[in-house]
Amino acid sequence: MTGVRCTYSITCDRYGTSYGMIRKQAYQKGRALFKSRYYYRHVTHRQGETGFRPLGEELRRFVSTSASNEEELNFTEYKAEINSAYWETRPVAVTQRLVEVGASLGSWFATGSMLGESPQERASRLKRILTQLGPAYIKIGQAISSRPDVLSPVFLGELEKLQDRLPPFSTDEALKVIEEEYGKSPDKVFQSLSPEPVAAASLGQVYKGILYDGTEVAVKVQRPGVAKSISLDVLVLRRLAIQVRAWRKLNTNLPLLIDEWAASLFKELDYRQEAQNGIKFKELYSHLDGVYVPKMYSELTTRRVLVMEWIDGERLSSATAGSRDVLDDIRLVEVGVRCSLEQLLEYGFYHADPHPGNLLRTRDGKLAYLDFGMVGEVDEKIRRGLIRATLHLVNREYQSLADDFITLGMLPEDSDKEKIVPALTGVFAEALAGGVNNLSFGDLSSNLGRTMYEFKFQIPSYYTLLVRSMSVLEGIALRSDPNYKVLASAYPWVARRLLTDTSSELRDTLLALLYKDGKLNFKRMQSLLTQSTRSTGLPQRPKGAPEGSPPPRGDALALLLSPKANFIRDIVINELGKGTDAAWRVSVDSIVMGAYNELYSTMVSSGDPQSLPFLRNILEFLTQIPKLSDDEDVEQIDGLQALVQTLQKTSAAQQASSSFSTGGETEAKEKTETSSRCTLEDQIQSFVSFVEWSIKEAQTLDQEERLQAAKLPFDVAQNASNRIIARAVRWFFTEESTEESQSRSPTTVVRSMPQMRQTTPHASIQKRYMFGSDDFRKSMFRPKDFGV
Repeated sequence: MTGVRCTYSITCDRYGTSYGMIRKQAYQKGRALFKSRYYYRHVTHRQGETGFRPLGEELRRFVSTSASNEEELNFTEYKAEINSAYWETRPVAVTQRLVEVGASLGSWFATGSMLGESPQERASRLKRILTQLGPAYIKIGQAISSRPDVLSPVFLGELEKLQDRLPPFSTDEALKVIEEEYGKSPDKVFQSLSPEPVAAASLGQVYKGILYDGTEVAVKVQRPGVAKSISLDVLVLRRLAIQVRAWRKLNTNLPLLIDEWAASLFKELDYRQEAQNGIKFKELYSHLDGVYVPKMYSELTTRRVLVMEWIDGERLSSATAGSRDVLDDIRLVEVGVRCSLEQLLEYGFYHADPHPGNLLRTRDGKLAYLDFGMVGEVDEKIRRGLIRATLHLVNREYQSLADDFITLGMLPEDSDKEKIVPALTGVFAEALAGGVNNLSFGDLSSNLGRTMYEFKFQIPSYYTLLVRSMSVLEGIALRSDPNYKVLASAYPWVARRLLTDTSSELRDTLLALLYKDGKLNFKRMQSLLTQSTRSTGLPQRPKGAPEGSPPPRGDALALLLSPKANFIRDIVINELGKGTDAAWRVSVDSIVMGAYNELYSTMVSSGDPQSLPFLRNILEFLTQIPKLSDDEDVEQIDGLQALVQTLQKTSAAQQASSSFSTGGETEAKEKTETSSRCTLEDQIQSFVSFVEWSIKEAQTLDQEERLQAAKLPFDVAQNASNRIIARAVRWFFTEESTEESQSRSPTTVVRSMPQMRQTTPHASIQKRYMFGSDDFRKSMFRPKDFGV
């Protein structure tokens, strides 16, 4: 009898009802069924029921009634301490749940191979087990249902059903919940409701309704008892996490991650908060091109009933290979990537549950976001740190990346970076071996996870949600395009943000990326400008702009002339000033060199150089003229020419191609290799072509951009003139110093003068050579010029 009473007590405690309470209620109701403890055993043996099954149908109905009539949890906000205290008084229920979860999942792992089940049967059984275990495990299944790099297609197909095709509860129960929440019959609020739910999710199910004004709405009704079920499962998972962390000696605080996840789940249970989240999400992101956020009817929303605008559409991952919708899915994934970046890095308010069931392709080709129960926030410091980390990753600045991890709270400040940097270099160098366009987010996060474990990284909650958001989007895209990489789509947004951000931290990051030893890295500048003109980097329609109004221009020239780009525009003006200053000096050197070659050839061809004293004097005079330019001046002109080509290319072809190509860099490299051989005539021709292009582009600019464009020549001229004046002053004082030195050493001749040095704003030391020096003759004249 003791064993029978234990079985009975466990059964009742599963529903939160004690043995004594049921027995007392039974006597009050006058039922003779529960008068004898012997009858419990008799029923059990007669029915052949063992384990944790209810004792007969009568008991099943009674226990179900008692569970449904029992009060809900006495708290609506999750706190680990409060939740633990609540379940400490119900140890049998906790023990039973632990055994039930362990037995269900353990049997699936153990019997899969023993029974010879096919992958389809195993996937189907796993889906059924997660469904039976309840909302918390359904959420776990949803999280991995969009990762084709983690699960096979067979498992993905089954687990996808957890997103919106779960077994519904009865409509009678749903109508009862609606009546309890509104305090009146549902037909007093809705003109009509669909007889059956159109979708069933882990926490509730959705009906299609019509208001009395004819508006179609979606009515989401919460599952009865879902809060209590989740709180128990969270307690079980938390205890398992404590054991796993101690067993595996993990650095990550698994119980804390579960607490944060549980807190977000409990917030999701309050539909009033979900409605407010949806309203805020619509205010922040509905202006983005291709994004649609439904309207929330907060006046009709209660804690367990949510009313929102009805949307006709289909799930984003529903396209089949080879169908026309595949390309549309890829386009909308990029819309989702851009929107996710706006959420995580621009405003810090993000959708934390973006599984395919919450992303719809609307009839007019937009990406609609649903279900705003789980949202998160990232503070500004973390947002800036994430942007810097992305930039340092793409540009292989691994030392700076280690500093970013400290800023992001992933590493303690006293970490040994001498050991961490080589490890990060190994992980990221391998990931970037094929370039940023071939960088797999799933592979990167997996490989980085091993390094995080080794060096005791601390995983903050926002990192987990960031990885999940990007992983889901990449998983959806991989179904349509196996070569799709989400980071390649994310970087253009980061590049534009870096070029237009006004914060001092990101401006310092931009300077550190572009300048090394005082010299501008033109290739990085070209890469940033090129990436910023890709589809996910294009500017969006500003908030408040009328629906359908065209977004701002997205080409590189429009970016440089935009009001937010004043910092990068000043950098370009400064470099153009340097280039103008270098151009006139290179031109003078080219003219002097040409004259010298021409006269020297004439003198050599005469047969008797000694008979032409006049030419000899002129050549002697030309050799006395100091060389005004050097290799850095030539590199500056080459870099500016390549930059202009980038501006022209992105302006003409930004709509023709949305994928990043290295062709521009190759062309720029070839130009750099050949431009030092260009003549003055070639430079003039290039300048004329640039002017013609500028005139054509000016006709497409708006008034504010034209004003900035009109100021550019004056700003560049002023910058160049300041450099020329400064150079003249330095030359004057250098000449005086040289004359004093010569007066003290009369034997010194001009031809053997020591090489002079000069200082420029971005290059501390540049060499200046005399045309008559040996170095000049070796570098500027070919052997045949001297008759060799």
